[in-house]
Amino acid sequence: MLRGMNLYKAYGDRTVLDVDSIELRRGEKIGLVGRNGAGKSTFLAVLAGEASPDEGEIDARGVVSIVRQEQDRGGFGESLNRAAQRPGRAFSSSSLSENPSGGELTRAAIDAALAASPDILLADEPTTNLDINGVERLQAELAAFRGALVVVSHDRALLDAVCDEIWEIDDGNLRQFPGNYSAWLVQREHERNFAEFEYEEYRREENRLRESARKVKERARAGKVTRPPSRMSSSEARINPAKGSDAQASVAAKARATLKRVAMLEKKDRPKDLPEIKMALGISSPLTSGGAIRATGLSVSFGDRAIFEDAAFEVTTSKRTILLGPNGSGKTTLLGLIERGVPPVRVAPTAKIGYFDQNHESIDPNRTILQNARDISSLPEYEVRTILARLEIKGDDVHKECGVLSGGERAKVAFARLIASDLNTLVFDEPTNHIDLYTAEALESLLFAWRGTLLVATHDRRLIESIGERLLIIEDKKIRTYEGTWSEYLERR
Repeated sequence: MLRGMNLYKAYGDRTVLDVDSIELRRGEKIGLVGRNGAGKSTFLAVLAGEASPDEGEIDARGVVSIVRQEQDRGGFGESLNRAAQRPGRAFSSSSLSENPSGGELTRAAIDAALAASPDILLADEPTTNLDINGVERLQAELAAFRGALVVVSHDRALLDAVCDEIWEIDDGNLRQFPGNYSAWLVQREHERNFAEFEYEEYRREENRLRESARKVKERARAGKVTRPPSRMSSSEARINPAKGSDAQASVAAKARATLKRVAMLEKKDRPKDLPEIKMALGISSPLTSGGAIRATGLSVSFGDRAIFEDAAFEVTTSKRTILLGPNGSGKTTLLGLIERGVPPVRVAPTAKIGYFDQNHESIDPNRTILQNARDISSLPEYEVRTILARLEIKGDDVHKECGVLSGGERAKVAFARLIASDLNTLVFDEPTNHIDLYTAEALESLLFAWRGTLLVATHDRRLIESIGERLLIIEDKKIRTYEGTWSEYLERR
């Protein structure tokens, strides 16, 4: 369906695409992964013909549709018109085009793309602003799609369920792996283990050769090579001293040859391991009450629209609680009430709450990454640096001013600031939105290691399953509690 040859594209001195050849066949479902800024969106734009490579060419056959990461509110009406052409999809509410939500924008863009009956579908973060029901519906649509698909998504569960191949883009290069996202993780771990094995073998052989050369030199310095060979008498050696010097020269040549073999060894670098988190995160000032946050008789309305009616909930101390609910159900509203301590929401007197918002307003743009990360922490600098390193902020990068950082980098600093803090209760609002898969994996492990009280509002099903110990579910203006994991809840449901 699509073929690309000798593709090259750069912005200034930065190469974002350098690919010899790619092929995309009908029915293939590709997950495109890479770090923030690696060039995934640029790659999709080149495949769609919306951006031209500096070199090379793309040959696409059939209809190509693209779902962009950022939806244009100005073109929402046009998207609705195209989406309405899709069988079984009717947009009859005129209010949608007046002030569409992020989820409505994304859904209209998806339906508009599918309405064209494309042969090739390119989707750039199509789960953005969708709730869990919306993501599951999209997942079913992509799985049933019969054309060729390339999808960029931070939803790891979707990549597992839909994709049969992973393309990884890094420094402009493209590597292809058979299987879904989990298979790619296994392959990546195998590669790391093999690289570690190769490095250890390289170091062992290097040390062996250097030790051999050292022993030869020691023999020469000890004067052993100037003694007559064992089969030559002392009188013969005196008569023919050249043979002794020949032996000394032979040993020196052997030492040089051994060191030359060291230089000729193919150098192997040690794989970069993520630093271990061994500190006791989140328990420097533990809560002393059983309930960190609770409310009864919670009623909230905006105009004539009721959000909560006589609702009740509790965030249990030292538990990881997940807040779920469809778009517009009131998750962000509830988190705002908690942050401000608005009655009837009651916060335990010993609770010290930190809040992660998607705008990262807690980050001071005039201070460095390290200064922001240590802002509310009593941890020593090396431990804060360990947390930053887990989030791929290493070395001298910690001294960058936050004002020059991208949105994804600022999110990492906000994560580190909270996780390293002396707070005992953390509240996160959609923490994996707009971050790459690598950061999502690191954040997941950090939150799992955190021993304080967590409340996380998220649509990321993999994060829910990995860290959630209990669920708060907003339904019909109430808040239901489920004491158990996401998989247990699904099985019971």
